[in-house]
Amino acid sequence: MGDKSTKENLLADINSAGVEFQSLVDSLTPQDFQRQSLNTGWTNGEIVAHILFGFVILTVLLPMARIWGRMPRSSSRPFAWLLNACTVPFNWVNAWGTRGQGKVFTRERAGSLFERVSGILLRQAASIKDQEWENGMYYPTRWDANFDEFMTLEKLFHYPMTHFKFHLTQISR
Repeated sequence: MGDKSTKENLLADINSAGVEFQSLVDSLTPQDFQRQSLNTGWTNGEIVAHILFGFVILTVLLPMARIWGRMPRSSSRPFAWLLNACTVPFNWVNAWGTRGQGKVFTRERAGSLFERVSGILLRQAASIKDQEWENGMYYPTRWDANFDEFMTLEKLFHYPMTHFKFHLTQISR
């Protein structure tokens, strides 16, 4: 990832995701936001909140991955194993947390919250040194099919965008 054009492309992807996210929010009426999504557990608004949370969580995962990335590569494997062992409670929290996020990340707030989060991500990306992009850590693959067993910082930046595309297909019209 070390070349400047790749880093610039990643920053452009974050900006593009922001435009796409705002377009999604703007395309949903208040009634659409409350409508049952194609994911039987959540409304469209809760899906939007869950998508947004995928970007929010990256602001936490990045500093962790940068710290683990300075340690021997295998040092984060036990942590990933522990998180995988907690998959059942995680799934419960994830399902119910999304319902709560839908009340916090409302249609009125979603765009401005995304803008704030993407600004944080852009600053974090800009602070990553060229030699750091291949650093990373092990992740709980049972938590999300979009997680690889080991994710570099570059892969981690792509995670919320892949997550976004996946859940975008669950919005009902």
